[in-house]
Amino acid sequence: MKIIIEGQTYIISERKNQGNKPVLFMLRLTGNARQYVSSLFPTDRQNVYRFDEQGNTYLLNLNDATIKPTVRAV
Repeated sequence: MKIIIEGQTYIISERKNQGNKPVLFMLRLTGNARQYVSSLFPTDRQNVYRFDEQGNTYLLNLNDATIKPTVRAV
């Protein structure tokens, strides 16, 4: 599945051999290059996934094609 969020194109793919990893993962498309971003971890909401990138945690919402940083308790 290809989605565009804030002008950036992402590809959501399914692992063929998942082992201990989540089924879905995300790639960032830059020109013709594909860059691995993160595994997508399911949440309690349908089509909403958690992922980590560069030490930060985000929520990917496929329902409205948004990525939002998570709020951590202090």
